[in-house]
Amino acid sequence: MGVVSSSQSSTEIQIGLFESIIDLLLIEPFLLLGIVLICVLLIVIFRKDSSIPKVKTSILSLAFYYYLCIMLTHIVGIPTLSEFVRLSRLGEAFFNPNINVIPLSDGMGLGFILNIFLFIPLGFLCPLMSKTLERAGNTFFIGLGLSLFIEIVQLFTLYRATDIDDLITNVIGTMIGYLCFRLIAKLRIVKLHSSLKAVERDYTVYIPIAIIIVAFILGFFS
Repeated sequence: MGVVSSSQSSTEIQIGLFESIIDLLLIEPFLLLGIVLICVLLIVIFRKDSSIPKVKTSILSLAFYYYLCIMLTHIVGIPTLSEFVRLSRLGEAFFNPNINVIPLSDGMGLGFILNIFLFIPLGFLCPLMSKTLERAGNTFFIGLGLSLFIEIVQLFTLYRATDIDDLITNVIGTMIGYLCFRLIAKLRIVKLHSSLKAVERDYTVYIPIAIIIVAFILGFFS
């Protein structure tokens, strides 16, 4: 009977970890449809306001969509049509509430920290894409709204919990991301638009909202 060496075992673990990371970073082909929809949206918005930086906004929008696809389908887990079909065939209920409304009932473990990091890109990318979201309060409500919606739809998923801690950590992560944005703005790496008149219509605010909606809808049908 052969003996597996420690180096061989270590190599197998590294290969398994690498494959897991690749699986995490890949998105379903169906979700690529979102890129087309986002490009159409951007074309419309660019025609409405020709002063919007096209290349920067396009890159940030696609990065934001990719981030949401990874987060919603691979990490957070949202209801999908295929899962509803499977539950229907098994005669299982669609509504599977697992609710925790007591803050920090499980302490501040690794999951608590990871949930904070999960929403940092949201708080960082949104103000980069939208002039309106350069205001802390607006970005806060984007993070709160998205997190709240995720927790609500998780009532319709198996083995997922609707947890007040997730809501808290996601908002914290959003605001940490926003502070990172303010830091690079202070270092003049990016330029703020705070001098714009309040009456000026900002079409860029529709971009992150529309991308979130597209990611949710396509994620449901993927």
